[in-house]
Amino acid sequence: MFRTETETPKGKNYIPASKHPVRRAVFMLIAVPILHLVFLPRVIISSKTKGRKGPMMLICNHNSILDPALIYIRYRSPHLHWLAKESLFNIPIATYFLKSFDIFPIDREANDIQAAKRIINELINEHIVGIFIEGGVTLGGNAVANPPKSTTIQLAIKKGIPIQLCSVTGKKYLFSRPKVVIGPTVLLSLREGKKLDKQSSLAISNELMRRVYKMGDQKYYNPEAEKCKRVMQEMVEVRVLDDEHNLWENIEEISNEADIEN
Repeated sequence: MFRTETETPKGKNYIPASKHPVRRAVFMLIAVPILHLVFLPRVIISSKTKGRKGPMMLICNHNSILDPALIYIRYRSPHLHWLAKESLFNIPIATYFLKSFDIFPIDREANDIQAAKRIINELINEHIVGIFIEGGVTLGGNAVANPPKSTTIQLAIKKGIPIQLCSVTGKKYLFSRPKVVIGPTVLLSLREGKKLDKQSSLAISNELMRRVYKMGDQKYYNPEAEKCKRVMQEMVEVRVLDDEHNLWENIEEISNEADIEN
């Protein structure tokens, strides 16, 4: 497994769960009631969140800058650290807020190796790394216009890192009731004799994003959807680690009426 291949969290690259716990607690105390009252989000929680640790990756769609905030109000773990584009840290007020939640910057213009090193360091420290693998805010799922970053899924499969699916869908305006689904946690492992390459990783990433959008009752445009689904079935074995409401198996059955508070 991943932890056995790396140094312990107390090494030179140690990152605490929260560098600013008091500041973070104050923000949460203010933000949680405001976000609930303003948006009235509908929430489905199918995996444990309270006090949860990694190493794990949380994969989510991204249609608004408010997505991390709407997830944070119900994901009760200080170990959840999101990636954010480096340019956001050029704004002093935004930097103060982002650092309060231990969100770390990634330079999208840099090579994948640099980003992977930072992600791996977070995972070494037993954190949950939140990643918008479509690369930025997107209005609706589109595998052609906004293909997911396959390197994230490659890393998860090769290193044996669990993946948790998460979805935030719907408009963000007064009383709009966006839907937040904190979904199943799964472990993907290569089937015997299979080798992972860029194309198969992209196909698997697309199938995972289709499931993410389906959890939020939205379409994911991908003309090769059936091929991606078949590639994933042929390439990897899926072990469901945590899925109280069986969302992984019954992904086609989720509807707007299936709101579950937990």
